[in-house]
Amino acid sequence: MKHGGTIIPTECSLKSKPKFGREKRSSRSTSRSQQQCTLPQEPMSIGGGRRVAKRSFPANGSISGLSQDEKRMIELCWFKCTQKQLKKCTEDIFADILKQDESLLKLFNLESVPPHRVRDNEFFKSHAANFAIVLNLVVTNFNDNFERTCDALQTLGYEHVNLRPRGFQMMYWDIFTDCFEQNRPMSFRKDAEKDAWSRMILFILRQMKIGYSRGVADKKIERLSMPIIY
Repeated sequence: MKHGGTIIPTECSLKSKPKFGREKRSSRSTSRSQQQCTLPQEPMSIGGGRRVAKRSFPANGSISGLSQDEKRMIELCWFKCTQKQLKKCTEDIFADILKQDESLLKLFNLESVPPHRVRDNEFFKSHAANFAIVLNLVVTNFNDNFERTCDALQTLGYEHVNLRPRGFQMMYWDIFTDCFEQNRPMSFRKDAEKDAWSRMILFILRQMKIGYSRGVADKKIERLSMPIIY
């Protein structure tokens, strides 16, 4: 859906609401199948509730740079976190993003919110929660459903073209990358785990940028193909 002109994913699973991490330490026995966020058969539903038509994206940039062992390491670290810890992680990410450039506050329609009240804002909370949905989708799927994970991320990136009239800039991708890298969940403690997290973030943003670039190119073609009426 769109909230305040900002694109957020509205669907992560076709059958059940995704669960993130552990609610309590005693629930560590919860099976992976119960927690897994499954990919939809079509790309994620984003932007006003309409489903974007499936597109064939180029294969370039589709290598994650992570081994199978590293992907499993990421998944284990991710599910060690409680929901409260993951909530703090994604809210820290969003808060950090907003601090980087004042134009981002306008992009997210938060420019009128006092800085000390931003974290209490309902849109801030809901958008940060959607970061968790995307991260959970990748963590639980890019090991077994790699191509479809790429497709979902590229489709999400493609839809960010609709934010260009609101001032979306290419430099924002670098800001997003840095903020996601630096605000990892607290369960990623070892150097190898931190490195794996960083490379997963690079993979996610790379896929989104591929989709975004395709969207920019498509918009340009649309403008050039419009008939001139005299």
